[in-house]
Amino acid sequence: MIVAAKFLLLVALLIVLLRLKVDLSLSVLAVTLLTVALFRVQAGTAARAAWAGLRDRETLELFLIIVLVQYVGAVQKSRRMYDRLIDSLNAMIRDKRLVAMVSPAIVGFLPMPGGALMSAPLVHVSTEKMRLKPAFNAFLNFWFRHDWELIWPLYAGLLLFQNLSRIPMRRIILFQLPFSLLHIAMGLIVAFGYFRRHGVGPERPGAGNGLHATARDFLAGTWPLLAVVLLFFLRLPPLLPLPLHWALLLVAAVLTAWKRVSPREIASIVFGKTTIRSLLVIAAVVVFQQVLQASSAFDAIRTAHFSLGLIVLFVFLVSFFVGFLTGVNTAYIAIAFPVLLPLIQGAPNYFYLALYVYVIGFAGILVSPLHLCLVLTNEYFGASLLDVYRYMALPILVMIALATGLVLVL
Repeated sequence: MIVAAKFLLLVALLIVLLRLKVDLSLSVLAVTLLTVALFRVQAGTAARAAWAGLRDRETLELFLIIVLVQYVGAVQKSRRMYDRLIDSLNAMIRDKRLVAMVSPAIVGFLPMPGGALMSAPLVHVSTEKMRLKPAFNAFLNFWFRHDWELIWPLYAGLLLFQNLSRIPMRRIILFQLPFSLLHIAMGLIVAFGYFRRHGVGPERPGAGNGLHATARDFLAGTWPLLAVVLLFFLRLPPLLPLPLHWALLLVAAVLTAWKRVSPREIASIVFGKTTIRSLLVIAAVVVFQQVLQASSAFDAIRTAHFSLGLIVLFVFLVSFFVGFLTGVNTAYIAIAFPVLLPLIQGAPNYFYLALYVYVIGFAGILVSPLHLCLVLTNEYFGASLLDVYRYMALPILVMIALATGLVLVL
């Protein structure tokens, strides 16, 4: 109970600081310092853990990925490439409201940190004449960007979960497919409820230019994304697949040469305020995650014994709050699942309890203030986190209620 109270205190501090509109990177730093104090982490241990996290190769690659995603997105927007993609989607879908939801879902097939930055300009272009609230635009981009994270087997978190749980991937996907469909359905319900309340009708685009022109516009607007996907996923040894940062770097280089981007424009994007703020937030999140793992926060959980009736409640609390406090799919799986495995592996409904860990943790990261996609989306649209929560509340509660009901019945 003491450990749970400490976790709640961390969450409360983070929410209060965000409510006071303290910069997110500073808020995370404050929570990190409180973690050091609450769990009595020695200063040297915390410093070494933080430095190890910041200089880790994966972290440095993440910094590069974020800069490259920002750069590619900015160039595509300035050269009106997104306009052509939106035109092609409008020609195929014939409703700009749906285009604003389909475009982030398309980008969602590419598992990458902060990938919402790629789809945010698409949502902005498709809704700019609708005068939507910034928080609602952020909701559209963030929510539909994550349609596939429960079932798309290229997401690292899902692969890690399959490895740790030893459950066949096919069974995981089949069980979680209804939750993925529920995710989409609840997003549609919230979106069209907003459109109805605010009188936003189906904005029809003009007449299309024919199949050939539509296909040409679609490729013109998506070729950087398609190229990254092919370079990252296509298996043609010895050259392919490329690591994600190399794939993005190659695409960025081609885009720069093709669109004749000047050195001054490159510098303005790479060293711009948005990019710097994003990197500072990422650094703060990495430091917090490293300090949390270096602390004794989970020691009591690993050695505790629970009756069968408390297992589901405990699985929920650990999964949700670890997801909330990390904001990263792979991190909450790597932390929460090994902690919970001794409690659930002997249970007769182990299969459902294991998947319950994944679904509830996913709900936790969706509302985490440390989730990079949520952070970057809010930064892009200038939206308040708490305002975005108002749109996510119902879908998240429905997902949690359904998952909990199933694990208690099955």
